[in-house]
Parts: sequence; C-alpha cells; structure tokens
Amino acid sequence: MCVISPRDDADLLALDVATLFVLNRVGRTLHDNAPDRSPGPRLYLGGCGSANVVRIRHDVGAETAQVLERLAAGEPPLRNPDSTPLHLDEYTHLLAAEAPIAHCTSGLTWCFPAALSYAHDVPLIASGTPAGDRLLARLAHQGLPQALLELGFTSLDDFWPPWCAALQNGEIASIAFAARLSPAAAETGVVTVQEFRGLGLAAAATAGWAVHPALDGRALFYSTWRANTSSQRVAARLGLRFLGASLSIT
Repeated sequence: MCVISPRDDADLLALDVATLFVLNRVGRTLHDNAPDRSPGPRLYLGGCGSANVVRIRHDVGAETAQVLERLAAGEPPLRNPDSTPLHLDEYTHLLAAEAPIAHCTSGLTWCFPAALSYAHDVPLIASGTPAGDRLLARLAHQGLPQALLELGFTSLDDFWPPWCAALQNGEIASIAFAARLSPAAAETGVVTVQEFRGLGLAAAATAGWAVHPALDGRALFYSTWRANTSSQRVAARLGLRFLGASLSIT
C-alpha cells in the first residue's frame, strides 16, 4: 500500500478534516463528505499535537460563527485522548442560543501506517473483486440478512466502496467501508454484527480495507467516539498511531 506522507501531524490533521466535510466557497461546512450527505456538525474542532482545525456549518449565524472562530483560535491543541476544549461551555451556550443542541460528542482519530500488518485467519471479501460481486448479487437476490438490517443497512447502496467484509459461516460478520473518501485520503467506518463482537473481526475487516487497491496513494484515518471503547480496541489491535481528539456539536 502506498500512502501520502505529509510532513507532520498538522498536515495529517488538515488532510483528514478536508476529507470529512464538503465546504462552500467561504469555507463553511455544507454537509458531511459521505454518500448520504448528512448535514454534519454545526461546530467541529479537531486537534493534533501541534494544531487545531475548526469547521462551522453554513447555517450558523455570522456573528455566532465569528465568536466561535475567535474562541477556537485560543484553544490549546487537542493532542491527547482526554483533551477537552477550554471553551466547551461557551460553544454550547452560543449554539444553543440559535437552536437546541442535539449532540455534543468527543472523538478520537488515528492514522494508518504506510504498511499495515495484522495476522489473522478470518475469511475476507472485498469490493471490486469477483467474490465481492458475487456476494452483492446474492444479497440483491435474497435480500439483506436481519443482522445487517439491525446494523442500519437498508439496501446495497449502504455498502460504501471500497469495502471489505469479514465472514463467519459464509455471512458478513463485520464490514469496513469508506465512510469518507477524497482523492487524497479516506476515513474508514466499521460495523460488526452483535453476536460476533470482541472476536477481532472488525480489526480483520479494517486491515483488509486498508490494503484495498482502490485506496492506493491515499492517507488513511480511523475515527470513533471517546465513549466507544470497543471501537478503540480495533485501533489498538491494529497498532494505529493516535493523531488527536475532536469535538462535534450538532
């Protein structure tokens, strides 16, 4: 796998954030850079060891956005897993004055090494291969299994390529996919069927995703919420390098 090697963590952070969101001409977030074009957070603050990057959604008032940007400019870098913005209360107060806050979550981001090695004996199937095409054809004919429906899948359109699935007894037990994709970078999403969690299948699927030929030349990232300890164990199993923490307010 060949990935871009930015100069430092600040470059990596900028590359990741540029992959997360689609911006308008003045640099405000229009929506998430995902196939479902979800709205994205009203405020996103991502950090690393030496810098932070802030993104504000297009529907936040101009005066509020100016104050948010000024406060964010004074934040120390969110470099540690437990980093919390100094001005968190001010951010929530400002945004709540415009509209009720639906979610306020802390996230963590890791970056993949140039060559990922993860030993396992899990059968994998990837998109863009004959086996992957056969799997999709079977699902189109038979319908999605209940286990995938319970994970939120509604149709084959929810298989965001490139993807890689880990199998148990010939069925999808875990699947890693391109939650965000740009010409220069990609961020993975991974979900696992409830009964197969804790067995290393998510790590196997993510490892297979990371070496997918369609991702060649891109920097790769893995993110999850701070409260999602099981997802963090995937990053630990794979030996990913921690990049920084983030705040999302919707």
